[in-house]
Amino acid sequence: MINIDKRGYLSIVKNFSKVIYKNAIVNSENIPKNDGIYDIYYNGKFVCKGILESDWNVIKILTLKNEDIDKDFFYNRLKNAIDYREKVLNYKDTYRLVYAEADYLPSVVIDKYNNLCYMQISSKVMSNYSKIIYECLTELTDITTLYCDIKGHKKTIYGNRDDLQTIIKEGSAKFIVNLKGHKTGFFLDQRENRLDVERYIKEGFKVLDVCCYTGGFSVHCGIKGAEVIGVDISKSALKVAEKNMELNNIKNYELINGNAFDIMRDLIEKGEKFDVVILDPPAFAKSSKDVKNALKAYNTLNYLGLKLTKNLFITCSCSHHIDRETFKNTVVSSSIRASKELRQIGPYRTQSPDHIIPMTNRNLEYLKVLFFNVV
Repeated sequence: MINIDKRGYLSIVKNFSKVIYKNAIVNSENIPKNDGIYDIYYNGKFVCKGILESDWNVIKILTLKNEDIDKDFFYNRLKNAIDYREKVLNYKDTYRLVYAEADYLPSVVIDKYNNLCYMQISSKVMSNYSKIIYECLTELTDITTLYCDIKGHKKTIYGNRDDLQTIIKEGSAKFIVNLKGHKTGFFLDQRENRLDVERYIKEGFKVLDVCCYTGGFSVHCGIKGAEVIGVDISKSALKVAEKNMELNNIKNYELINGNAFDIMRDLIEKGEKFDVVILDPPAFAKSSKDVKNALKAYNTLNYLGLKLTKNLFITCSCSHHIDRETFKNTVVSSSIRASKELRQIGPYRTQSPDHIIPMTNRNLEYLKVLFFNVV
């Protein structure tokens, strides 16, 4: 049992906080040394159950009910998550099934690709329930395989160990997903933005897709008849991108392996121009201490991209530690530096809605996407 002060109690009851900071614990010298799930009390009254691990500075809230953390608990949590995706968002077959605290399963992320699931667990405590989660998923869905990545180093496969690859559909595009790929196999967070980009692509457009990974944006542009150049530093990702191009019968494309900054500078020197430039780099800021250098990198990347753009400019950031306005201001600064005027097209875009953004926990909003017309 852990006792918290009034500040910690009110943050849960009034602000719907999903975490309790350790400085809200009464008599911090009595913080349990063992990782586990603990009952949290305020003034002798049960408040919630939370996960405590020695290398965390917070307790992550698991439930506000005084209930057993057993198979029924996980079954109900997973059912609610699936119902939201399928009955509210109308997603089928492929979607983010669980997004950590947003689905009241802290430190657990699950992506579903047809009958395959990829689960990332960043908690030693929650990893103890991985088999129960698999059993619940087999009862609630059509999955045959769960590939489990525990804290980035331990891999466990439940179900059919030979069934690790599938082909998913995204609008009229098709993609190969292999569960042994980077992250969770495929970046589902950009789905709505990839579908939306098709509205602006005309046959014969020249498109530069920078940090294209396995060709998400490239394929959506290619199926609309664009001539696509994809750039990525990962050779293995580009091999999959090539397969995705072939899968969609796209012929007019080129994939370039190398450093995005260097390749863009070379293209500028050659006088190349593109109707559409898409920038979707990995996170430049892994922590708050990286923000200053990350903003310099974003400024340079966007400057180079704008120098190459004739019409449509799409720029993204998946850095948690850089907020919307800071990113947008950085892009505007890049446009002034590049002597390009920007007109924003549509709203400020973000991650697909299966990557839930609770209004009381905006930290789960990380993806920032802007569409611009370049004048």
